[in-house]
Amino acid sequence: MKLINKTFDKDGNGTATLIPEESEDLWHLYNLVAKSDTIKASTIRKIQKESATGTVASETKKIMLTVEVKSIEYDSAGDCIRFSGKNCEENQWVKMGAHHTIDIELNNKLTVGKDRWDFMFLQQLDQATDVHKTAEVAVVLMEAGTANFHLLTAVLAKDVHRVSVALPRKRVSTTGYDKAIVRFYEQVYAGIKDHIDLDLVKCVVLGGAGFVKDDFLSWMMLTATQRGDTSILQKKSQFVTAHTSCVHKQALKELLADEQVQKSIANTKAAAHLKALEDFYQMVKSEPDRVAYGPKQVCEAVDRGAVSTLMVVDSLFRNANIATRRQYVNMTESVKDQGCTVHIFSSQHVSGEQLSQLSGVAAVLRFPVPELDDIDSDAGLSDMGGDVDEEDDTTAKKRSMEEDTDAFM
Repeated sequence: MKLINKTFDKDGNGTATLIPEESEDLWHLYNLVAKSDTIKASTIRKIQKESATGTVASETKKIMLTVEVKSIEYDSAGDCIRFSGKNCEENQWVKMGAHHTIDIELNNKLTVGKDRWDFMFLQQLDQATDVHKTAEVAVVLMEAGTANFHLLTAVLAKDVHRVSVALPRKRVSTTGYDKAIVRFYEQVYAGIKDHIDLDLVKCVVLGGAGFVKDDFLSWMMLTATQRGDTSILQKKSQFVTAHTSCVHKQALKELLADEQVQKSIANTKAAAHLKALEDFYQMVKSEPDRVAYGPKQVCEAVDRGAVSTLMVVDSLFRNANIATRRQYVNMTESVKDQGCTVHIFSSQHVSGEQLSQLSGVAAVLRFPVPELDDIDSDAGLSDMGGDVDEEDDTTAKKRSMEEDTDAFM
């Protein structure tokens, strides 16, 4: 995301003018803007004008409008964010308080205004405007006749392309099948060149349940050699194969846990988040008193200065309740001030989906705090302390955690 300018006063009030340049920028923008913020951007609106004779004519005009945000809608498939709200600045064409929805697409300039840019908002702004692109891992999930392309960035698991070719059944003669499979390979080859920036990604994983991925990799390298395709041959070491149970999006979690894939993405943000989750689940098995999960448990651990690594999913910072959001911000800031590690997971990423199953916040502790077992892991930050859960309920929750751990490890 391109930062045009930013202006903040000593109280944190201010504006930032931005231009989203790629899909990931829109996700950052979705996390950056909250209700009651202002959005100023160019938009289209139907204007009614009354002539001297009293007739009313409608005209569609492109105007600059500022709205106070009431609702936000993120459209990942269409690469668009819709900010709905009321006009809050004098305008020649639109009355104060009139409702309007501003659509922000790629390369649309906008100015975001906030009464207070807190610690998390400033961090999100820095991440969003980092000049280093963050595409990290490309994944092609393959079976005979089908290939699904995904791009894993630091915050997104995005579907980018799909290839589907009808293959005839193998009969006495396999000529028709062989021609169809080559046609399928050609389309996957073209898909890799058109939809994956090999200069940007650190790794291209070919996944699937059978041998199609291995056969394709051999065919692709042979074809690239015959054609003198240096764009593929120079990046040969980036291609790895891995087994998955299916070719659908849920297989991405299996791939990130694969040892060979982990070696290839060792220095990426996705790998750091995956390692933090793995350490958490390992600790659940070996020293369960050194983990906390759920807002209430983690908040208590932070207050005791017990947290070593904090993991929070970014959707918690989009909480409509400003006081609750501020509690999460303070919790995160407190752990950072103690010199400990904080990982902000994206709810749109595979690792973030896994963390969301643990209520969205979890921590590995520096020392055992067995008293946390008395706190309901499902309790929110606003819940007051109550009676300890019944033994059967606690047992059920521990059993559920053990099942999650076994599934992850």
